[in-house]
Amino acid sequence: MRNMSKFIRIDTSKSKARVESVPSEYEFHGGRELTSSILLDEVDPKVDPLGEGNKLILASGLLAGTPAPNFSRISAGAKSPLTGGIKEANVGGSAGFLLGLLEIRAIIIENQPETKDIFHHVIVEGDNIQLEDASEERFLGNYELARKMIDAHGKGISMISIGPAGARCMNMASIAVLDLQHHPSRHAGRGGLGAVMGSKGIKSIVLKRIKGTRLEYTNKDVFLEVSKKWSKHLKTTKAGFSKLGTAMTVGISQMLKGLPTKNFKKGTFDGADNIGGEALHEMIVERGGKFGIPCLPGCAIQCSNLVKDAAGNQVTSSLEYETICLNGSNLMIDDLDTIAKIDGACDDIGIDTIEFGGMMGVLMEAGRYEFGDKDAPLEVLEEIREGTKDGVFYGSGVAAVGEALGVERVPAAKGQGFPAYDPRVYKGMGVTFCTTPMGADHTAGAAIFKRPGLDPNHDYGDVSENKGKLRLSYELQVLIGALDMLGACYFIGPSRDTLEKVATLLNGRYGWQGTWEDLFDKARKMIGRELLFNQGAGITSQDNDIPAFFRQEPSEPTGLTWDMPREDLASFWTERLD
Repeated sequence: MRNMSKFIRIDTSKSKARVESVPSEYEFHGGRELTSSILLDEVDPKVDPLGEGNKLILASGLLAGTPAPNFSRISAGAKSPLTGGIKEANVGGSAGFLLGLLEIRAIIIENQPETKDIFHHVIVEGDNIQLEDASEERFLGNYELARKMIDAHGKGISMISIGPAGARCMNMASIAVLDLQHHPSRHAGRGGLGAVMGSKGIKSIVLKRIKGTRLEYTNKDVFLEVSKKWSKHLKTTKAGFSKLGTAMTVGISQMLKGLPTKNFKKGTFDGADNIGGEALHEMIVERGGKFGIPCLPGCAIQCSNLVKDAAGNQVTSSLEYETICLNGSNLMIDDLDTIAKIDGACDDIGIDTIEFGGMMGVLMEAGRYEFGDKDAPLEVLEEIREGTKDGVFYGSGVAAVGEALGVERVPAAKGQGFPAYDPRVYKGMGVTFCTTPMGADHTAGAAIFKRPGLDPNHDYGDVSENKGKLRLSYELQVLIGALDMLGACYFIGPSRDTLEKVATLLNGRYGWQGTWEDLFDKARKMIGRELLFNQGAGITSQDNDIPAFFRQEPSEPTGLTWDMPREDLASFWTERLD
């Protein structure tokens, strides 16, 4: 089938955009594989992440815009201002589906405006791309910006945007995407990629629908048959996830005694029941909120929610485990109303809730605020929103704030704050934090409780044992990497069975005669290229470790430490990619 996909390149130094065909070498590249390949091919690894030499790539997956369940996420990629290495962060919302439907494989943003006060909105309507002045909206929050752009362009649009944190190039800035209810609540949060978008002078990208747009299929009957059966299966098997969302993990981590508490001092929190999945579900129902919301077109799992306050006003959407833990138990805050306000403010300002919660834990560790102070995070958020001297400092991220304040207990790896899993208990997750090219990122190889690797019959050991965790992390990093390059939500299950279904779908869509082994190998090679970029940036295998306090301090109450041999971490990829 003829490849109709295209790239949009935006040269911010000239305020111009052009459309070009996807080069043959990228014909079957999508998502993370495409962002990482373009970065390696076109960006010097030594560039300043916020300088003109860096590029921001927004890429759709190979199955975007189709009825395949949960396959329309966007990958954002650039050299990260947080880690100093390659970064991909993917996000749901409505934009990925629309990019796929319009057969836009990637939007590549390059160079910089002449001055830092030049900002634009990019309006995409088919091959007609216009850059409009955004100087007046530069520091608007994402919510007010969304209302303004919907009023101007209609409810049929999708939008990718940054808030005031991104406009000020803060290292923890995220990239927002409109959800299906037109809220800018879906975020590519990790790695500070919103700062890269801000450094390019792009405030938003508005995608307009084109009537009558249809995708071509090599075998549409086969594609629809597999998609429908798979979607039905996911809806049945993930029903509990739809009800409680990712917040159900609070109870699981509490049970395992691996729930990050008081800046990762402990693994249990006395107030865990007050902020867990059941408590959140009850609050949503009582206040007329919503649960079971899809985060993107075609989502069969529907684990998102909409949270209201006691007066019935919307506060945030969606409130998830990472946010609840890092801004709840990690800060000794057991009040869902406060956590919901933090989440809503982070979405509006455009910052990563994981990085923010980790940074707040470091501020409390340093004595700037007291643990359990519910007002402190909201005060800090307003400093970040206004861009005060302190706000800019706070926006620099966990590692930078910890270093400046002389804090020894800083939960970060390769410059990026830890997600909500204590590596002393979640040993497989700890291996991922150390070894992924992406910095401390759980989504890169999510070795959660009872999740197997490539072989479901293999004994990967208990979650808190070292046994099998090197192999488990490796297999999950490659499996999830394959899903990232396809624009898929990994909640569908990183497994051989999933890749077998995907191979069938790719054949039905493009006539691609590949196997699950081909997809696994593509993802493996992708990670190898990402490691090559990082080596050029000065990040080597000797950086594959986590802060010393995890080795020295036993987690309470398990008494566990991080005891994975350093030499195994340093040789992790050498043994598996050579």
